[in-house]
Amino acid sequence: MNYRIRPGEPLTDEVVRIAGLQYRKAIGILRSEPDGRHQAIHDARKRFKRLRGLFRLIREAAPDFYARENARIRDTASTLSAVRDATSLVEVVDRMAADREAGEDRAVLISVRDRLAARRDRIAAGQSDLGDRITAAILACEQGSAALADLRLPKGNDKAIDVLAAGAAKNYGRAVKALARARESEDPEDWHDLRKRIKYHWMHMQLLKPAWPGVMAARAEIADLAGDLLGDDHDLSVLAELIAAEPGEVGSATEIAVLRAHMHARTLRLHKEIRKILKRLLKDDAKVLRSRIAALYRDASG
Repeated sequence: MNYRIRPGEPLTDEVVRIAGLQYRKAIGILRSEPDGRHQAIHDARKRFKRLRGLFRLIREAAPDFYARENARIRDTASTLSAVRDATSLVEVVDRMAADREAGEDRAVLISVRDRLAARRDRIAAGQSDLGDRITAAILACEQGSAALADLRLPKGNDKAIDVLAAGAAKNYGRAVKALARARESEDPEDWHDLRKRIKYHWMHMQLLKPAWPGVMAARAEIADLAGDLLGDDHDLSVLAELIAAEPGEVGSATEIAVLRAHMHARTLRLHKEIRKILKRLLKDDAKVLRSRIAALYRDASG
């Protein structure tokens, strides 16, 4: 029940309990760095994403709290993102090189991958103030944890259920619209917006799992799969931006031409698979989802 909202329990207490645990885990990871500094940052940023997903679920009931704490978490995460972002570009080229479609271009892709890995290492070496950033992130987590004492959500089971159902349905409705926009425009920014909506839906299904464990778990699994594919797609768009801005960091003109061809082919495959997955996940109207979640939570509350 670490990331689950229990039916029938006071909503404020549940949100404070879950958020407090996420903050404590982030602080513990950043302080101890059990698997190394960069893995600690990566793991802490996962906790930050879960916090933002939780707060987005109750956003309409506590808009001021949401605006303040979401900004705190977002800004904290951004101070720790440089090396992770650079690592993501290495990983996306790794995936292309490992793909059977790489064929005789595999050596070129590996060469590009090695150049991007060297870039990542330079970025990591250049972050002489990373320890200070981690210290500041720990302080921000402590402040965020303390700020939970200010949270006030509607009392009473019916009002709490309305908050949860409305929050999940609003993000879901935005996901439906985001998919339509991305399919129409093929704009990387629209696909990135879709990624964010699907990631939030994944978190919301995890949080609401106690109301209908089997179905919520299945929806979360599908959303997680789609979110991973959308993450891969986003990394490709970021790589395209790096090629446009700093081609020398990536490779020669010939290498970049080969890389672009594989990036384009992979993007097409990813978009096809994502559309196939989300056609099932996003088939219902947002009002239907809202009514279903509310009914399930009322039943589960006894």
